[in-house]
Amino acid sequence: MFDLKNDKNFMAQKSLFDEYYNRVLLPKLKENDKIKHRYFLMFIVLLLMSIIFYPLILWAILTMSNDNAADIGVILSVSGFVIIILRGPVYFYKKKAKNTIMADFANFFGTFSYHNEQYLPDDLMRESDLFGQYNIHKGDDYFCGTYKDVAITISEELLQKEIIYTEVDEKFGNASQLNRRSRKKNTFRGICVLLTMNKNFKGRTVVLKDKGLFNFLKHITGLERVKLEDLYFEKLFEVYSSDQIEARYLLTTAFMERMLKLTELYDGKSIQFSFNKNQLLLAIPTKQDMFEACSFFRSNINKKKIDRVFEQFYTVFSIVDVLKLNQKIGM
Repeated sequence: MFDLKNDKNFMAQKSLFDEYYNRVLLPKLKENDKIKHRYFLMFIVLLLMSIIFYPLILWAILTMSNDNAADIGVILSVSGFVIIILRGPVYFYKKKAKNTIMADFANFFGTFSYHNEQYLPDDLMRESDLFGQYNIHKGDDYFCGTYKDVAITISEELLQKEIIYTEVDEKFGNASQLNRRSRKKNTFRGICVLLTMNKNFKGRTVVLKDKGLFNFLKHITGLERVKLEDLYFEKLFEVYSSDQIEARYLLTTAFMERMLKLTELYDGKSIQFSFNKNQLLLAIPTKQDMFEACSFFRSNINKKKIDRVFEQFYTVFSIVDVLKLNQKIGM
C-alpha cells in the first residue's frame, strides 16, 4: 500500500514545509490566538446578557399572552435570535483567521491561492455522474493552483435537495388551510478534487463505490461495466467506461492505492471519481472540515492538523505524477 513515509520526495518536501511552518505559519497562528481573545471576550459578554435577559423575555411572553400557538412561535423566534447573536463572534473570528492562515498555507505551494465560500461549477458536477439529484449547491474552503501544468482545485462541497411539501393546518381541519413546509436532504457533503490537464481522455470512465447486491440498480447511459484486474479493488469499486482499454490503463494499482490514501487522509468513507474530456474529478464524502486550524475554543497551534493538510495536497500531486497528466501525448 502507498506509504508517504517511504516516498523520498515527500520527506524532502516535508522538511521544507516544516521550515516554512516555523518561519511563516507559526507566528501567524500565535497572532491569531491573541486576536481571538477579543472575540472571546465579546462572546462572554453576549452570553451573560443572554443568561440575564432571555428568561425575563420568556416570562413576559408567557404572562402577557393567552395564545399558546403564538407564544410558541415568538419563543422559537427569540431563541433563534439569541443563537445567531452568540454565533456572531465565533463566525467572524473563524472567517478572519482562516482567510489569513489558509492563504499563507497555499503560498507554500507557489501558484496556489485560497478562497472562501466558492464551489465547483454545477454543470461539471452534474456531468460527472457521481452525485444524485440536488437543487442547492454550497461551498466553503476552496484551493486552486497548478502543479506541473495541471490545474488543481481542492474544495469543500455541499449538495442538498430541498423537498417542498404541504401540511393541513389541524387548527382548521380542512384542505383549504395548507401550510408549505420544506426539508433539506444532503446529497453529498465532502471534498472534491478537480484536475484539469492539457490532454483529453479518449473515453469517459466513472468509478463508483461498490454497493454489493444493489449494483444492478446503477446504469450510466453510454458506458459499459469494466472488470478490474486487481481483485482487491474489484471488491471496492464498480467501474463504467466507454473505452475498456483506456479504463484499465488508467486504473493501475499505483493509482488506486493513491485513491485509497486520499480517502484515508480526508477521513472519508469511500471515494468516487470520473474521467471526462480533459478532467479528473474526485469526490470524497466526509463530515470532517478540510482545514480547521482556526478553533474558537482551543489553541490554534496544532502542527498535526496542518501536517495532515500538507499530506492531502502532496497525495493529490502524486496522482498527477502517476498518471503523467502533464504530458500532452495521448493515452
